[in-house]
Order: sequence, then structure tokens, then C-alpha cells
Amino acid sequence: SIPENMTELLNQIYRDQLVTWIGKPCHFRLLYKISRDGCSAPTFHQKCDGQGATVTVLYNTNNSIYGGYLSQSWNSNATYINDPNAFLFRLQYNGSSNPLKFPVSNAACAGIGNDSYGPLFGSSHDMYTFSGTINSSGGVFSLNGNFDGLGGCYSLNGQNSASVANNSLQVTDLEVYQIKGGPDPNKTKMAESSLLDKPWRKLPKFKAETANKLKEELVDYGPDSETGVTAANILLIGQIGAGKSSFFNSVNSIFRGKITSKARSGSFEHSLTTVYRKYNVKDHNSGKTLKIRLCDTRGLEEEFTIDPQEISHILDGNVPDRYQFNPSAPFTTETFGFIRNPHLGDRIHCVAFVLDGSTIDVIPEKILKQMKAMQSRMNQRNIPQVVYLTKLDKVCPMVEEHAGLMFHSSAVREAVDKIADVMGLPRGFVLPIKNYESETILDQNIDILILKALKQTADFADDYMEEQVEKMVAENGQGRKEKE
Repeated sequence: SIPENMTELLNQIYRDQLVTWIGKPCHFRLLYKISRDGCSAPTFHQKCDGQGATVTVLYNTNNSIYGGYLSQSWNSNATYINDPNAFLFRLQYNGSSNPLKFPVSNAACAGIGNDSYGPLFGSSHDMYTFSGTINSSGGVFSLNGNFDGLGGCYSLNGQNSASVANNSLQVTDLEVYQIKGGPDPNKTKMAESSLLDKPWRKLPKFKAETANKLKEELVDYGPDSETGVTAANILLIGQIGAGKSSFFNSVNSIFRGKITSKARSGSFEHSLTTVYRKYNVKDHNSGKTLKIRLCDTRGLEEEFTIDPQEISHILDGNVPDRYQFNPSAPFTTETFGFIRNPHLGDRIHCVAFVLDGSTIDVIPEKILKQMKAMQSRMNQRNIPQVVYLTKLDKVCPMVEEHAGLMFHSSAVREAVDKIADVMGLPRGFVLPIKNYESETILDQNIDILILKALKQTADFADDYMEEQVEKMVAENGQGRKEKE
């Protein structure tokens, strides 16, 4: 779940709706949030009195969102707040977007400022939120206010407390935003990266136990003994600078318990990987070497097209570890070191395309062509493919601050959808990650994203190996029959 202090629940669509109703360019600044600051009348007044125009938003357990707007400041004077611009509103009802505005009909009693009460709209309690202090139980605040006078000072246009708010003051949160004049300086950033209340992909909780469990699963992982394979080979393919070698370094860092840099990485003009490498990863705690090998090959470039046959040889396990690439002489059956009869254990068992999420719209045509040519060779061999989508902190500033928000970011979801279409892969095969690049210490949320992606890739590799064993068994059976 999202860390409370990081989130503003009010999404961009609803902000835009409120701006339209307020009737002038403005933006929102969160002043008070009960899940973060506690639900108490004194705290509300301490944070919200004298702050000018505000909007109060309630999120109830029926998934309805409603509240009220005052263009005048809250106060603690035990007096009515006169405000001809005030209105109550409903934004969402039972989970569906359904915005309605209820303008003030008696401006003299638009609100009440009283230090014993939270936000209170209308003299006869059109919308009375709470008084005193309310503790939460299981993440729910049972507010002690009521809607007894709803429609007294505001025009309801045929609606009632049931159709506005399910008659319910059982809320998961209540937020008060200050309304500031002029467009939001961060609007463009925020619009591109609004945070969704619910994650768009089911994921493990971002906490230490999750990271440790994933680590243990990967340390204990091994291919099925029936396959005769000692380690899953995962081939990393990607455009130069997308973070292919950084991914290996990041995995290595997690299992070393500190930031390390074994593979050369950086954003040079030409590929820093000039040698085919099958990297092993050692877990520093247990001293065990993971039964997963990350195979690094040349980065994709516009000027140097990778020879498709060379890729076939890599996929089929003909290319030896530490083979030096030579752009002017591709790897062939005659090249020194060519492995003539590769075993299943020499082959590639899953391919991970490492792609830069911030440049999806500008991937050069030549690079796309190369990837498509490679994919057709992988598909012929039934080799599963995933995408590790990197550099998403450039797509969403929130993710830069907090990698755990990856699956709450609408901008990241959009990047995932786009690349799934480009690569012709199911969305679930596109795995958003963040490599260690500028960090100097490990971050549990970055670890979880990387470990989860690696675990999923190992699972796909297993599926491929099992399928190959079944195929060999079937072919052997067929061969025996023919001999008979």
C-alpha cells in the first residue's frame, strides 16, 4: 500500500472537476489528512484555520467521495462563515465517477467555525463531519457527525444524504486541501503522474519481509532435476543506455548487500558490452551461487545491426562464455569456440528485453526492426520473453522519490501498456523496475521490484525447460516407434 504521507487521494480528474466548479484557475495543496495527522478537531483547526479557500473531501467505505468547498477561511470563533461561493459536492458514488455540485442557498450560514468540531457545513448540519477526536479501527474512522440538515443551506436538486454519501460517515480518509490561485506549477508533472488509489497490478507489500522472502526464494531456486539443467540462462537484450548491465549490477548489489558495479555500465555512444558474458550471482549471506545466470550481450545500436544468425547461435547455446564480439565478423559455425552439440543447459531459457520507459515514443525504427527480427527467432523456438522497463523515475517524479509507488502511478501504467503493444507481449510480461544508478545505499523498494521481476523470469524459464523435456521425451518415443 502507499505510504500515507506520500499520497494525496484526490486524483487529477476530480481536481479538474473541482476547478471547473470553483470557476477560476487554481491548484491544490494538502493541509490536513486524518490517516496521516489523526482525526481530531483541534488538529484540523491548527492546520486549516486562516488558510483561505479550502476543499474538504471524504472517502467513505462504500467507495463514495463527497465533501464541501468554502472560498472563506475556516476559524475557531464559534461563528457562522458567510460565503456566497460555497458548495457541497459528490464526485464518486459506489465506486463510479458521478460528479454533482450543490450550490449554497443561504450564504450566511455556509459553514461554522468552532474549535470543538471538524469541517461543518450549514447551520442545521447540512454536512457535519465530526467533533472531538475519532480513533481509527482497521483503517476506518467512524465519524460521529451527521447529515441531519442536508438541504437546509445548500440546494440538493432532488438528491439526499443516501444518494450523495450512502448516508455513511464511515470513512477511510478525510482530506482538506488549500485552494491556491493560478495553475499548479507542478501540474504538468502531476497530470502525467497522478497516483491511483488502488495499485493497477497485484503486487506484494513493500516491506522488509517481502524482500527477504523473495531473496530466499531466489537463493533456493533451481531448475527441475528432470531437465538435467544446473542453472536458468536469462539473456538480457536492450538498446545501449537502457540499463542492461545496470540490471545485472543491481541484482548483484542486492545479493552482496551493498552497491557494486561488476559489469561496465553507463550511457556511452557505443555499447560498453563487447563480450558475451554469462554472469553468476552469489548470495553473500548464504555463500550460495544462484542457479540463475544473467547473459549479457551487445547493446542494440542504430549503426551496428546485430547479425540475426548470431542471435540464433546465442539462443541455441552455440556461443561460449566470454566470446569477444566482432562487428565486422559475426559469429558463425566456423568461429573458434563454437559449441557444436549444445545441451538444454547451454541454451537461453528466457529473454529479458531491457527497455528505457522514458523513451518508448522515440525508439528508433532500426532498433525496433532488430528487436522484431530477434523476436521472430525466439518465437520459432518457443522461448518466453519479458520486458524489464527501466528509468521510470523519469516518467513519474513520484517513483523517483519512492519506488514503492510504481504500481500506483498512472504514467507508469501507460508506459507498460505502450511497450506491451510495441513488443506484442501480454501486459503481465512487462515488468517495471528501477535499477541502482545514482543510489549509494540499498533501498528495499527497489530490491523488491528487481527480485520480483527476476523471480517471474525464472518461472518462465522453468516453463520453457519443462516443455523442452516433454518435447524430447515425445520425440524419443516417436523415434523408438519408427525403429520398431
